[in-house]
Amino acid sequence: MTGQNLVPSADHVLLNEDFMFACRDYSYLVNHGYPERGAIKLVGDRYRLNRDQRTVLYRGISSEERSARRRSFLVHDIKNRSVAVDGYNVLFSLLNYRLGRFIFISTDNIMRDAGSLHGKFRDDITFADCVVLMVKFLASMQPASADIFLDSPVSHSERHAQVIYDLLAAHNLKGTCQVIRSADFALKHFPYERLATSDTVIIERAASPVIDLPRMILEQQYKAEFVKISELLLPCSKD
Repeated sequence: MTGQNLVPSADHVLLNEDFMFACRDYSYLVNHGYPERGAIKLVGDRYRLNRDQRTVLYRGISSEERSARRRSFLVHDIKNRSVAVDGYNVLFSLLNYRLGRFIFISTDNIMRDAGSLHGKFRDDITFADCVVLMVKFLASMQPASADIFLDSPVSHSERHAQVIYDLLAAHNLKGTCQVIRSADFALKHFPYERLATSDTVIIERAASPVIDLPRMILEQQYKAEFVKISELLLPCSKD
């Protein structure tokens, strides 16, 4: 099932006029040193934003300085490189797309979503599809190795790890799938030539270049197009 957008767009639910002005106000505040959490509450309350809209502000807009720094880490090629994959971070992004959640490109040029799975989801065929999609795509990029890390607090993580490990072998992809307390720790401290994650904390502490794996998968497999939050920050008026 490729080459088509499988879910209805959620754009019209979130991208009303008030939300666009909220984006501009929030961007102004974070670029002038206001704490992000406080700015979210101030702007969110002023424009009566719902939870998803506030999530998009928080995940989608960073200061120009921080956005530029993260953009500088982004690469696209992993051929013959060792790759560490933030497993659930990637898989939940794919799953949220399939579930019709709002997906967008943040000001740091990394794809994120307004989903809030927090490790809780039905272990169904849609998630299994995402696992297959991720492993097949990784194999097609011909990395030297791909080690995938899953967070142990997520339900069924041991079972997911075995499925992923078997898929790696089936696609002749050298690598492992490990269940650990925090995938963040592995990606921040283990030596890899590429990291696959959209986690802000990991990226800002990364010692290696970063690939936006779910964005690459969705754009290639589904020809998906996403709202770029930076475009909502362009000047406009209330006329």
